[in-house]
Amino acid sequence: MKKVKEKQNRKKKTTNLKEHGITLIALVITVIIILILAGVTLNTALGQNGLFQRAKLATEKYKEAEEQEKEAIEDIVKELDDIIPAEAGEKVSIPKRKGWDENKVDAVGDGEGNVIPVPKGFYYAGGSETTGFVISDAQNDDLDNKEKGNQFVWIPCTEEQYSNAKDDVIDEEWKCDDAYKDNGNMNGENTTGGTGDGKAWRDNYTDDDVKKLNEVYKETNILPTESWKNENQITKGQESIKKYGGFYIARYEAGIPDAAVFSISKAENNKYIDTQGQNLTVQWSISTTDHGRGSVADTGIIKELKPVSKRGVQAWNYITQPNSKFVAENMYKGSNSVGSYLVDSQAWNHICKNIFNAKKGETANDSKEWGNYYNNTTTDYQKLTCLWAEHKYSSNIWNIATEYKTENIKEGDYPKGQGDARIELSTGASDDFKKYNIYDMAGNMWEWTTGHNVITTNGDTKQMFVVPRGGCFLDIGVDFPIVRANGDFRLYDYDLHVGFRVVLYIE
Repeated sequence: MKKVKEKQNRKKKTTNLKEHGITLIALVITVIIILILAGVTLNTALGQNGLFQRAKLATEKYKEAEEQEKEAIEDIVKELDDIIPAEAGEKVSIPKRKGWDENKVDAVGDGEGNVIPVPKGFYYAGGSETTGFVISDAQNDDLDNKEKGNQFVWIPCTEEQYSNAKDDVIDEEWKCDDAYKDNGNMNGENTTGGTGDGKAWRDNYTDDDVKKLNEVYKETNILPTESWKNENQITKGQESIKKYGGFYIARYEAGIPDAAVFSISKAENNKYIDTQGQNLTVQWSISTTDHGRGSVADTGIIKELKPVSKRGVQAWNYITQPNSKFVAENMYKGSNSVGSYLVDSQAWNHICKNIFNAKKGETANDSKEWGNYYNNTTTDYQKLTCLWAEHKYSSNIWNIATEYKTENIKEGDYPKGQGDARIELSTGASDDFKKYNIYDMAGNMWEWTTGHNVITTNGDTKQMFVVPRGGCFLDIGVDFPIVRANGDFRLYDYDLHVGFRVVLYIE
């Protein structure tokens, strides 16, 4: 019995050992399984494609979608700006397709569905792309120039139009009754003979041009201009037109600077006199023959002066073409949004052809109806309220006026009754002289352009001739219409009836 009991106990212990052994193995296996599951879980949560990573990616994708939706809404708004015309003068979003630099320009509506690039520092003053979109560097200015800001007019222009406005392209279109160029200027192939004949002019300055300019500078103190060496103005124009679809032209002929009041007086050698009556450096001395044309006496004060483009001021005459180029570039020197320049021939030609629609047999032949010409018969000069000066011609000598007048022009003063008198007017004197919101491109003053050439005359003598455009108050409109170019001026010439105008190209 005892043996049987011992046997049963041994069997029970064996059974218990077996059970405990199975339990330990199961525990180990369970731990291993748990570790595997934990690894899988961690990898699922934290791995490259884990839950956390996927949640992070989902957040990023959501933000991207949100940004895309925002951009899409902005694009729709910009498209609506194109569809729904902004009010005249209203700033709008720059259309994305235009690629304008928002640091250089604001997009401004003209009230007719057009968006115009307005350079920073300038403000809408009135008009539209149809009538002439006007800007000013003075806030709250208007078409009457009430705030006396410098005003400019937007000129829409394509690259093709600008290229086709070169003199050699456009010459044949306007050459009718010799209305485009003088017989004795730079047109033609003959390089010997009269002043300036030989070659068509150019706007860009070659190395030979710069050499000649430096020679003349030493002789006459004509101011050197940086763009003669460092810049290609036509390239600037092309860049402005390519990016922004146009450029700006001064609304008025260049006027004398605000800091100086010009007093005509032969006794004083025509000095600039400032607002306190203090004489400044003499710029010129006038001869009473040949319309006062002569050499520059002193140009020191020019370095400090800037022209204005304002209504009712005296046009800046008696200035050489190089000096007008210098002060034009000085007008907005340092601006980050625009470069200011003396108007080039291509800009002038484009405005005449594509903006004013000058045609053979019409404006291209006779501009007397909308310019201050001697034979203007449509403007009532007695109703003008402006500065004016009467110059008389007697015995082959011009008697230059000694003062500018402000009282109304009396009957008989001009143009009827006195065939020897000519009247010079201040800028923007009459709306009769306005086209596309631009004043006096025809008549009043010949206006210097960058057109020039070095011509061989009288054998081996080389001279640089420069080109003013558009006729003046001494002329009749049929002989000197707006398209007319006069190549019979030397580099150092200045005159009573020659001024200039500024053009702006957006940087």
